[in-house]
Amino acid sequence: MLRTIGMLLYVAGYLILNLPSLLKAKLLEKDPVKHEAYCRKKIVGFCRRCIKVMGMKLEMRGLENIPDHATLTVYNHQSLLDAFPLIAHMPNTQSMVAKKELEKAPGISDWMKAGHCIFIDRSSPRAGMLCINQGAELLANNINVTIAPEGTRNYGGEIAEFKGGAFKMATKAEAPILPVAIEGTYKLFEGNGKKLRSDRVILSVLPPIPTKGLSREEQKELPEKVRKLIETEVNKLKGELNS
Repeated sequence: MLRTIGMLLYVAGYLILNLPSLLKAKLLEKDPVKHEAYCRKKIVGFCRRCIKVMGMKLEMRGLENIPDHATLTVYNHQSLLDAFPLIAHMPNTQSMVAKKELEKAPGISDWMKAGHCIFIDRSSPRAGMLCINQGAELLANNINVTIAPEGTRNYGGEIAEFKGGAFKMATKAEAPILPVAIEGTYKLFEGNGKKLRSDRVILSVLPPIPTKGLSREEQKELPEKVRKLIETEVNKLKGELNS
């Protein structure tokens, strides 16, 4: 409980004390390069400190698989905490797709918007198509997009079906898909009665999958193909953490 309270106090204090930084980020919007560098430094720094406060013992693997150009990063969604290692230690995490409700979260939403976050309304097919087009445009402009194709958390259980809409961002922009397997984040929070505890987490980056030149049939097979790759890696990581 003390760890949870400490995390809440840290986040609240950070958001209040960094209001001047948010204003500076706003002023830098006239210079996209400086704005991008400044916002990324602030967001990455925040996530790295949060990882320490929450007691996440993180191990990163496969970072050499990250290409220099933009990718659609897809991952299995275990916990609310998944975003922290992705942002803190994945050098290509720039734009993340998040649920629409977070767009109204005080303080946090401002930094999410500064980090190219795409807010998706899952109740509207039209809004979903706009999200796909927005993601494809970012990828075409060499800005990486990160998404959880399950659409909801699995709490460390069986990985749910990967929604095909997420992959249309990549195929539309002809950008590679970068599969990422995450294991252990749910144990730190959801698996502990929603009270933070220290535990091990492994994030494993798998080799990218090209989408350029794929037939329609191959595009349709992508979601399940990627889901199985991630599932296989997650099961391997589970065995390591439980041994």
